[in-house]
Amino acid sequence: MVSMSAPSGADRQAVDRTGSGMLTVCLHEGRDAVLSAINGAGADVASTAFQRLSWLKALFADLLPGAGAQPIVVDVRNADGGLILMLPLIATHEQGLSVLRVPSFGVSDYGGPILGPAAGVSGDIWSAIKRALRPHDLIVLENMPRDIQGRANPLVAAPGTFPSEHHRNALTLPGTVDEFLRALGKKYRKEVERCGRLLAERGEPAFSRAATPDAIAAAYAVLEQQQAERRHEAGGDYLLERPAYSRFYKTLLANGLADGSAHIFTLSAGGEIGACLLGITNGGTFKLLRISTAGGDWKRISPGRLVVVEAMRYFVPRGIRRFDMGIGDYPFKQGFGIEPEALVTLEAALTAKAWPRLAMSRTRRRLRNIEPLRRAVRRLKGHAPG
Repeated sequence: MVSMSAPSGADRQAVDRTGSGMLTVCLHEGRDAVLSAINGAGADVASTAFQRLSWLKALFADLLPGAGAQPIVVDVRNADGGLILMLPLIATHEQGLSVLRVPSFGVSDYGGPILGPAAGVSGDIWSAIKRALRPHDLIVLENMPRDIQGRANPLVAAPGTFPSEHHRNALTLPGTVDEFLRALGKKYRKEVERCGRLLAERGEPAFSRAATPDAIAAAYAVLEQQQAERRHEAGGDYLLERPAYSRFYKTLLANGLADGSAHIFTLSAGGEIGACLLGITNGGTFKLLRISTAGGDWKRISPGRLVVVEAMRYFVPRGIRRFDMGIGDYPFKQGFGIEPEALVTLEAALTAKAWPRLAMSRTRRRLRNIEPLRRAVRRLKGHAPG
């Protein structure tokens, strides 16, 4: 049974009594209310980098205004007031439905909850969340990890989950970077050493983290220019070149300068920048967000690989040993010996209005899993021989 109350203009609260106890579900709505609630969650929480307060602040400041979406966070607590989880969402209108999604806007790799100290509580948390969200029609939580900073994600066991199309590419270095490179095999290690020698032939090599507003602005301008040149060679529209997205990454870097959560590195030789790397840290993990490389004869040096190796050398002595390269299947990632980690998507109808949409989505997934049909589609697209 759920009873609803409204303690303020921005919040709605549901008290959900289940067979195993009582859960309190509070919905905080609107940007300020959502950020305030997450800020008040305390230090003993676990989340991916994309549910951290610093990330959401930048996201809501620069990408939310043009999206026509309403931020919501679901706050679930036990009978003693202990935080079980918070679930950041945005509400959008799609084809006549009110749809709840992960706040992504095309830049967040992972969705999922912020787990509190009471996250191990028993009871049907997902049913309580759904009942509280029923003014909306459909909820879609894409690319959730099974574990979040060492804590089990309770939502991956909810009805309506299925394997995501994407997977996480991450690795952990138990020892030094040199030991890691040796473990990859002689061929790969020799190739890294060869590229290092070629880099030195261009002039004095330098790897640096931009640590002032001016240095950050200069490095980010190079990253944008290098990525634009490579994308224009391939043709097509590039989402991250749009002004709002450029502002977002600049905000992220500016905010992260003070607390050390955002980083932009450059790799240069002879005063010329050959690669840039932008990422964020979350606990003991560095999450790669964007990487750029110069063209021309820089290509034979593989500067993208070198800048990642140098970032590892920077972070490992600082206690950061896990390197998350995200969901994209770019070739340079495979050389690092990454083992893909499965992600889970959760899709559920909250009202009967969403049943047809949900049925169509399930049908599409079943068709994608029919291998002869997949081969036929690839042939039509020219990706496989006839």
